[in-house]
This record gives sequence, C-alpha cells and structure tokens, in this order.
Amino acid sequence: MWFRVLSLVIGVALVAKATVALVASRRFYAVRERQYANESLPPKLLVAPPVVIALTLAAWYVTLTDYRPWGWFVTGFLTIIACLSVDHVFRWSSHRRRMLKVVRSPRVWWLDCLLLVIGVGFVVLALTVYS
Repeated sequence: MWFRVLSLVIGVALVAKATVALVASRRFYAVRERQYANESLPPKLLVAPPVVIALTLAAWYVTLTDYRPWGWFVTGFLTIIACLSVDHVFRWSSHRRRMLKVVRSPRVWWLDCLLLVIGVGFVVLALTVYS
C-alpha cells in the first residue's frame, strides 16, 4: 500500500506541474524566471526539500520492512530528488544560473513533456503493480 501511495504522490505531482507548465507556460515560466533571478534563495523554495526528504525516509523504511517489486524504483527516484533538492539549496548561485538558461529557452516545453510522461508512468505503476 505504501508504495502505491508514494507512486501516486510522485505521479500526481509531476503530472500537475507539467500540465500547469504546458497550459500556462508564459505565466508559469515568468514566475520561475523571477525566482531564479534572485541572488538569494526565496524562502518558499525551502519548503520542498524537507517534504521530499520525509517522503524519501518513508520510502526507505518501507523498502527495508515491506519489500515490493519495483519498490527500489520508487525509493531510488525519491532518493535522487531529495539529494538534488538539498544540493539546489546549498548551491543556489550555480543552480539558479543554470535554471535561468533553461526557463528562458524556447524549447523548455520538452522538459515538461518528459515530466508528464514520467508522472504518468508513476501513476500507471501505482495502479498496476501496487494495486
């Protein structure tokens, strides 16, 4: 059950982010560009890392106590995302410069399409493997 919940959380979050970015791309990326233009880390970006770390710890606990097929995939994905979120907080200056280039690119939509596909994959994983 836990892997199903974790997969759905990941999938719904990715699908929601990608859908908003694809539907309202100008507004979405204008906000993102303002965030990345700041020299200092915006305080609201400090909310995600603890949430992702908590989900990752839950995934590791479930992986070690109640193994399921494909559970390593969910745990590995969350572990990578948690490490990246912590890295982005501590190395904000270099991260923001890279992301400014990304959000200013006219081809940023392909990244949202990729996130949409990955999100749908996690939802399918939750509904088929963990049902």
